[in-house]
Amino acid sequence: MKKTLIFILMAMASGFAFSQQVPMVSSGVLIPSPAEDSIRAAALDYADGFYSGDAERMKKAIHFDLNKAFPRYIAKTGQVSLTYSTYSMLVEMSAAKTGYKTDTARHISTQILQVTPEIAVVKVRSAEFNDYLELAKTGREWKIINVLWNSPKNAAWLNNFILGNEKKGIESAVNGYILGTQNGDMERLNEFVAADFNRVNLVPVGKDGAIAVQRIRLDGLEKNAWAGSGKLDETQKDNSTEILDAMDGLAIVKLTTVRSNEYLQLYKDSGGWRVFNSLLVPRKDIGLSQMLAATSGEPMPGFSLPVHGGGKYTLNEHKGKNILLMFPRGWVGNSWCAFCPYQYLDLAELEKKEQIMKKYNLEIVFVMPYNDERITEWLAKFPETMKTLEGIKNPPAGTSGMQKEFADWTKAHFPHSFDLSGGVPNTFPVLCDEQRTLSKQLKLFTAFWDGASSEQNVAAIYLIDKNGILRWKYISQMTEDRPSTEHLMQVIRETLK
Repeated sequence: MKKTLIFILMAMASGFAFSQQVPMVSSGVLIPSPAEDSIRAAALDYADGFYSGDAERMKKAIHFDLNKAFPRYIAKTGQVSLTYSTYSMLVEMSAAKTGYKTDTARHISTQILQVTPEIAVVKVRSAEFNDYLELAKTGREWKIINVLWNSPKNAAWLNNFILGNEKKGIESAVNGYILGTQNGDMERLNEFVAADFNRVNLVPVGKDGAIAVQRIRLDGLEKNAWAGSGKLDETQKDNSTEILDAMDGLAIVKLTTVRSNEYLQLYKDSGGWRVFNSLLVPRKDIGLSQMLAATSGEPMPGFSLPVHGGGKYTLNEHKGKNILLMFPRGWVGNSWCAFCPYQYLDLAELEKKEQIMKKYNLEIVFVMPYNDERITEWLAKFPETMKTLEGIKNPPAGTSGMQKEFADWTKAHFPHSFDLSGGVPNTFPVLCDEQRTLSKQLKLFTAFWDGASSEQNVAAIYLIDKNGILRWKYISQMTEDRPSTEHLMQVIRETLK
């Protein structure tokens, strides 16, 4: 974990020191920023430079290390082959006016899909070509560095290309790419990544904003996967995808990981979607406090999460109260964890009998890594789950061996039964950590734990005092070893006295 954190911090430190440019607003109208004007100008130099036969405009627009390709459909075999255009080819073809068209015949339109201080993603439509451009700021200039393009004629084999029908395939390819990298899984990489894969890393080389271009190909991905150099702990696999646009069998996707924002160009061939071009930049929106887990004796990291059933729970607004923060395990692959509802119900029963929250100036809060609907299902299943637990505690007559031993152990550690005929008590708030923001920061969320593959938290408990200091924490080694309610109360009495 320390090595992972050091790598992330180094990646963050290597980012550029540009200030964010924010578009101005005048009389309710959004005015493009100077950066957007420069980006659009570069896109027009590229497209209009070609159609007008202006080699100087083309030179100005494209990076000399340009990677431009289109997926050419071969009717005879039904296969797709990548065909490349180099820097020199585009400049010379522009100079030779091979694509010349009159002004009224060019039909060029540009759309900026994403812009940051150092990179931009632009969609360009024109009379004969539709392009996705990835640009990088090199000093004071914007240069086109990656291009994936197609034409409606070449893409005709796709038969009514509709994003809604392709969304799942695009997301599967992106997930296959990143999880193949993070799991060291070469098989998965080869399934979803093009043989001609190309990733650009932008490396700052001077105070004036100059950059160098570092590229990695599929061979590099595979060798890194083989060496395990890109592998991450389960709790660090905080990936999200956003399809920025799709057309003509092409797609542009933003992939956000704990380390970086990556802009991926994909194309569709007869076998499915393939990740082809990538422009990667380190994330600069995460500070050190967001990367570190909670440390006993230090302030608990702040958070704000929706409450199941309505409202929001913001930790900083509850200063002056001691807080017992409970993270049940949740879904375990084919059922809900049988021990988690017991913990909730046992604390609710104790609160009913002894008013422990008033006695210890205490709030008890549960956190689940799911949305409101999923938590509703969890609570609704309490009676069924408790029935399962009772069945474990009271096996059929004649049961022997390890099953009998486990039954006796369960009966000793989970001795109480609960009357739920009146419904599940609404004693404690349950927070919806649907995006797993808090669960992942605390290194609790995982897709595999205690022998089960599922989206779940490692069972954990955090005791925070009225000053916001984490005083005690427990993280499970396996699902059955969580502290009893009696032990929790002993910890609370001794810690908060």
